Amino acid sequence: MDLDRFVIFLDIDGVLTSYLNLNKENDGKTVFHYHAVSSLNKIIEHYNADLCMISSWNFDFKDADHYKTFLESRDIIMNNLTIGDQNNRSTFIKEKIKEGLREYLIIDDEAYEYYNSMPDIEYKRILQTNRYETLNYFDFLNVTVNWKLNKL
Repeated sequence: MDLDRFVIFLDIDGVLTSYLNLNKENDGKTVFHYHAVSSLNKIIEHYNADLCMISSWNFDFKDADHYKTFLESRDIIMNNLTIGDQNNRSTFIKEKIKEGLREYLIIDDEAYEYYNSMPDIEYKRILQTNRYETLNYFDFLNVTVNWKLNKL
């Protein structure tokens, strides 16, 4: 992970997939919602961001290249991709902040552990999605128009 780049720490369930929709693609994976992928891509483009996966889906991939290929097949824009610690998400992110990461966004439907980690993790860098509606256009507006996440 390049600590000088903007990093999005990304969960999948409840962010790109809905807890209401259990439909599967041909590869057996849950369908990603189009509006969630579109909104994520807009955020990635806006910040020229890299992804760090903090999802239980991490177990399904042998390495970052395999994961990247899968996400690209779901039309997600990819710069760089790393795999984070999905079991200790907030601790992992706090360690990266201590190592020098300054530009980041956490997108997760389960955000309580991040809120418990304030002030180490800034409140405005936590985007909690509605697990039934997934990431949407209004989330994109919040993190690009309303919140100023880049360094000053």
